[in-house]
Amino acid sequence: MIEKKYGVEDLDHEVLSPNEINNILVDMANEISKDFQNLNLTILSIMNGGLFMSVDLIRLLRVSCQIDSIKVNSYTGDVQSEDVFFISNDDMSLLKDRDVLIVDEIFDSGATMRRVVNKLNLIPGISSVRSAALLMKNKKREIDYVPDYIGSNVEDVFMVGYGLDFFGNYRDLPSIGVLKSDKICK
Repeated sequence: MIEKKYGVEDLDHEVLSPNEINNILVDMANEISKDFQNLNLTILSIMNGGLFMSVDLIRLLRVSCQIDSIKVNSYTGDVQSEDVFFISNDDMSLLKDRDVLIVDEIFDSGATMRRVVNKLNLIPGISSVRSAALLMKNKKREIDYVPDYIGSNVEDVFMVGYGLDFFGNYRDLPSIGVLKSDKICK
């Protein structure tokens, strides 16, 4: 048996349990199913963090959908740029005549999600673009964009689990929690 190096024991406290995450997603799926009834829904997951939410959300939807993903980068080194760069799946012609729902695990500054929405809105042929975030940090933002679907408002702290990572680790935790401070310093 392989021993995991990172786990729930590294959390200071849990913010959302797996059951709470599921309940949030059920509510969100009901709302999305109602809003996208009779539309050509494509779920566009922002990778890697949005993967967990996207998979679970899609399973709860009561409407048909296509699934796609993009990997984006809005940073050059540790500096956030004014643009978002699609790293993968730059053939957006597949979204022609589709109603796109961008899915990501967290809405922090909002800059990446807003830039993805803005960039998709410039692509001819996409019917509509909306966005969903599992978490929205309670903080003052410099942008006025807000996702169309928000799962839960959370405190403005560094969290891991259920897609959220610390240098690529902890994404696979079934819950979301605050990482112990001694783990962040390493």
